Amino acid sequence: MLAENLGHSLAASAGRGLPVAVRGLGCRIWDREGHEYLDACGGAMVMSLGHCHPRLVEAAKRQLDQLTFTYRFSFSNEPMADLSGLIREIAPMPSTSAFFNSSGSESVESAIHMAILYWQHLGKSSKLELISRYPSFHGSTLGALGLSSSRWRKAFELLLEKSPIAQVAGVDIRARRSEAEELRFGLEQIEDAIVSRGPDHVAAVFLEPITGASAAAVVPPAGYIDGVRELCNRYDVLMICDETITGFGRTGAWWASNHWEGKPDIVTFAKGVTSGITPFSGMAVAGNIAEVFLARPEGFPWGHTFSGNPLGCAIAAEVIRTIRDEDLVARARVLGERLRAGMEAIAATSPHIGQVRGKGLLQAMELVSDRDSLEPLAGASNRLAAFAQLQLTKWRAFATQTWTPALSAVVPGAIIAMAVPSLGAAFIMWAAEVAPPPPGLFWITVRG
Repeated sequence: MLAENLGHSLAASAGRGLPVAVRGLGCRIWDREGHEYLDACGGAMVMSLGHCHPRLVEAAKRQLDQLTFTYRFSFSNEPMADLSGLIREIAPMPSTSAFFNSSGSESVESAIHMAILYWQHLGKSSKLELISRYPSFHGSTLGALGLSSSRWRKAFELLLEKSPIAQVAGVDIRARRSEAEELRFGLEQIEDAIVSRGPDHVAAVFLEPITGASAAAVVPPAGYIDGVRELCNRYDVLMICDETITGFGRTGAWWASNHWEGKPDIVTFAKGVTSGITPFSGMAVAGNIAEVFLARPEGFPWGHTFSGNPLGCAIAAEVIRTIRDEDLVARARVLGERLRAGMEAIAATSPHIGQVRGKGLLQAMELVSDRDSLEPLAGASNRLAAFAQLQLTKWRAFATQTWTPALSAVVPGAIIAMAVPSLGAAFIMWAAEVAPPPPGLFWITVRG
């Protein structure tokens, strides 16, 4: 019956033949056959505190007994007010207000609405253009997909805005540019994009401070985020950071934006904000932007049926308090260093890893045919992910291999010591397909 019912599920259609999960705890998932998996990617980079963190489960139970839904045009609710205050405390920009939705795509759509309406309220209604970068992924709704540069655009190309016209700084390792050259190149890409569309027509620049689902864990050169901020100031354009993946401690700071001085006008977030307990997302809005809406009778009138849902707000508030109480931002830095050391040790033994990169517990390896050409290997990532599954380890298969384990203290540091050897074993199997294993390839143990 289960197999038959799954056959009727379009949600499961992309994963035919995958194991059926029945239980999760911390960094582990069990399927209905009793197999145990190490969830090294945190689902789809969602599980900031691991599966079924007890504090989050209890927070959900408490809220379920009190209030599960309010419609934002009829009622406010206490968890929404509580969470707004917490977001204001941790946001990367001052005097922040917040708005809440149910998915990363929705939060990006709300940021698009806000950017366009902001300039209209200031009498600059010609500022309708949006600039984004390639490669990038900002969501699957049409507005968010229009900002994205990925294969998912193809079927809908004629409907989509042509926003991704600036290349991500640091993404093309084959260019072999120095950091200073990469900085200059990246900022020229942003400035040329704004000038080509005309500053009087550009409302906002969207970017992931550290890339996630499109070009795993590309960290920009020093000065890049600050430089984009300066360009946005110069041309009177909003800077919007999509932190769907990088928010809530993932990179060793509350936000990836915190690694640099330049602050965004709007930050979008999702995924780790509720650690997968319930769908939830939102945006943090700098005070000077928010006050334009707060001063109007209608406020910010756009949103969705579940905007400000009290259950999601209560869980998200508990996530923030748990991260604070368990000092998990610092923990992400420490565990990230251990994970990075293990990955670099594997990379040192192989000609097929062109780069190891990332920050905190967002780390990736770029797979290449050889280090001379740095050309990508077609299908390599999926094959390596398949070998990882033989090790009962799940991680994301992009053009790179991405690791995003949970931050939480309920996930012991020894998990890294288990996960990296699993990657090493999978890499040996994959490398044997590509070429004879190079001398000295070994399983890595990270102690502590």
